[in-house]
Amino acid sequence: MRRSASLLEAIDGALSAIVYPDKDKLWKHVQQLGRKHERKFQAYKFVPRGGLSSPYVKYVTDIDLIFNTSQHARVLLADFDSLHKLASQLCQGEENIMSAKVSLGEEDLFDDKFEGVGVLMDAVSRGADVVVITGRYVLQDGWNVSVDFALHCGDSKMSKTMRIARICENAAEGNYAKMVQRVRALLPPKGKQQFAESWNQAGGALRFLVKQLALIPFMRP
Repeated sequence: MRRSASLLEAIDGALSAIVYPDKDKLWKHVQQLGRKHERKFQAYKFVPRGGLSSPYVKYVTDIDLIFNTSQHARVLLADFDSLHKLASQLCQGEENIMSAKVSLGEEDLFDDKFEGVGVLMDAVSRGADVVVITGRYVLQDGWNVSVDFALHCGDSKMSKTMRIARICENAAEGNYAKMVQRVRALLPPKGKQQFAESWNQAGGALRFLVKQLALIPFMRP
């Protein structure tokens, strides 16, 4: 018990000593990137969404660069190639791409660590309406954050039924931070604010630390 208490005190001390990334400054930068690079895709527009865009999120944990087309179509290989090149460019090399996900509706065609573009091209060529490439991005202040580069066809908003199903999945996986994010979206405005304040105080900074630790295997001298 004493050892656990000492560990918690050490973690609390570390969390209070961290100089966290400026969320508002980073969000402006991400919007500039999104609008600048949306021209690389044939029919997609940058969608300002994710934790950085939310007034309820206090700490930076990751970045979402989401490009959406309202057309209920399939991701073209040419657009996928542009997404892969963009991720490689902004993450300073393909070696900094960590994982990827390719989906069609509710079916995942690929969801694993990145081991080369060929496997992803094969999955996309079978027909996909969502492609996500996750890479390690270095901020100007030196912090590393993960970035989801995403192409999304069709309605980019998640239905209530699907959101509840994903909440159950997150709970089963132990991904409580994502579960909190999705629960918050179901609450009325007043409830969202109270819920967010409680989470920011209890887990916001800790989630930042956990996300940083998860990036360590991908950091190189």
